[in-house]
Amino acid sequence: MIALAVAVLSGMAARRREPNRRGRVALMVVALLVCCLFTSRVLVQGIGTVVPAHGESALRVLSWNAAGVHPAEIAQRLHEVVVRRDVDVLVLPETGGEVARIVSDRLDLLGWDHALFESEATSVFVRDVLADEAGYLLLPENPPWAGIAVKPRRPSAETPLIVAVHVQQPSPGNVAVRNEHLGWVESLCAGSDFVLAVGDFNTTPNHLDEGRLGRCADVAVAVGAGAASTWPTWLPEWLGISIDRAMVGPPYAPGGFGFEVLRDIDTDGPGMGSDDGADHWPILVEVTAP
Repeated sequence: MIALAVAVLSGMAARRREPNRRGRVALMVVALLVCCLFTSRVLVQGIGTVVPAHGESALRVLSWNAAGVHPAEIAQRLHEVVVRRDVDVLVLPETGGEVARIVSDRLDLLGWDHALFESEATSVFVRDVLADEAGYLLLPENPPWAGIAVKPRRPSAETPLIVAVHVQQPSPGNVAVRNEHLGWVESLCAGSDFVLAVGDFNTTPNHLDEGRLGRCADVAVAVGAGAASTWPTWLPEWLGISIDRAMVGPPYAPGGFGFEVLRDIDTDGPGMGSDDGADHWPILVEVTAP
C-alpha cells in the first residue's frame, strides 16, 4: 500500500513538468513494480481466512498472543470457542508464568479440564484426555523467550510434538536472537516426525523458504491462506500482515489441514500493565492425519 501511494504521488508530481520530472517518473515506475510484486505474492500465498480441514476428525489447536488482555478475560473470551470448536490444544505465546496460571485456574472453573505447561512467557494447555493419552512432558533447553516444546511418549498424527513459538521480532539489534529462535524450531522439525509448531512467529511467508523452515511446511501457505493477516488488530484486515503461523513436519501433509483467523474474538484491553488489548488475532488450526 505504501508503494502504491508513492506511485500515485510521484505520478501527480511528474505531471507538473517540474525539473526533476524524470526522477519522479522513475520513482513511480519502481513503486508500481514493487506494488505489483507484493500483490502477486499475496495472490500466490492466498488470503483465505476460513479454510476447513479435509478430514472429518482433526486435532484442533488454537493459538493467540493475547498480551494486553487480562488473564481472566482471556479465559472467558476463549472458553466458548474452545468448547464449541472442540479444541484440544491452546497455545498462548508471550503469556506465561502468573498469567498462564490465572488463565488455567479460570478455565478449570469454566469446566475445561486440561494440563498446563508453561515457562518464561509462553504456555500450552492440553486437554486432559489428550495429555493422558500422549504422556506429554515439557522439553528442557529451549532458547530464552523462544517458546516451549512439549513432547509425547511417541509422536503420532493424533499426538504430535507441540512447539509453542514466540520468535523474536525482526529488528537490527535482534538478528542473532531471531536466528537462534528460528534455528531452534528448525532443529525440532529435523529431530522428530509429526511436529506441530504454532504461535507468534513474527514472520511472514516471505521470510521463509517458500513457506518452509527446514522439514516443516507452513499450513496457511499450503491451504491458500498464507497472506491472511493476523496482526495488528487495529488495522483493517487488508492492511495487516500474516505473522502468526502453524508449521508441520512430515509425514503430515499440510494441504489437507484447516486454518482460520478468528476475527470474532474480542481483543480489547485492559490487560496486566497495558490498556491497549491484544494486537494479534487468534488462529485455529485443524490437523488431520496423513
